[in-house]
Amino acid sequence: MVQETYYNKIVERYMQFCAAAGRHDDALDKAFASLSLDSLDRVDQKISPDGVSPPGSSVSTPIAQKASSLELSVLTMAMRKLREAIVASSRTDNFAQRAYVFIIRAMILTATYESYHPALLHLLYKIHPSTALPSPELHEFVSYHILDLSCRLGDMCNAFSVRKRWDFRDKRVEMVLKALVHDDWVIFWRIRGVVDGYQRKLMFWAEEGMRKHALKCLGRSYLGVDKAYVEWCAGRSWEELKLQDGVGWELEGDRVTIRRIKAK
Repeated sequence: MVQETYYNKIVERYMQFCAAAGRHDDALDKAFASLSLDSLDRVDQKISPDGVSPPGSSVSTPIAQKASSLELSVLTMAMRKLREAIVASSRTDNFAQRAYVFIIRAMILTATYESYHPALLHLLYKIHPSTALPSPELHEFVSYHILDLSCRLGDMCNAFSVRKRWDFRDKRVEMVLKALVHDDWVIFWRIRGVVDGYQRKLMFWAEEGMRKHALKCLGRSYLGVDKAYVEWCAGRSWEELKLQDGVGWELEGDRVTIRRIKAK
């Protein structure tokens, strides 16, 4: 019952965190994005035995103003401790399954692969053979496994191997694999807009590579294009491309000059 009580406290705090952040536009996404391993290290000693941070460790400023990751860091560390406790006790029952499902989903949203990757493998290859996942959830987590292999690790061979092993069929995941194999940014950005939030987070790992490939293709193919077309191909606004990707092309009105013909 100790693990169950700990789990219930984590779920309660997590739901409170999401509810508080959800009142503000994009605040939840910013809070998830702000989580880092450094922040986890800082809060490792701040988690009390009942899974909550001690008085004075919570953030007093609104999440919408500073998008602080302290609360989420505390929760993430608590989830890790719960996962380690379940593994140490060799539990593969319904509770272990339920806890792992919750932890994996939460950690995918924070893009913390150090937490969700081992948990995903444990759920599929240790817990599922003993306590079978319902068919919809099995389909869901196999899709996460395939997307993690293909998008984060770039291991297409193992991604297709996992697909075959689980006899997995999903049109959207198939389109993601096809886009990655063929470096097809058109399909990639299109599918990214229709998958669910968890799959979109996993596709995030492949975005930078796809964006660089798209920009290289534009640079080799055009002298100039419309700004909107560059943004569509790169999946990012012009301002973000300048600041984050270091794009050095010139913008003149709504037209982007990629190359200039040198006078003879």
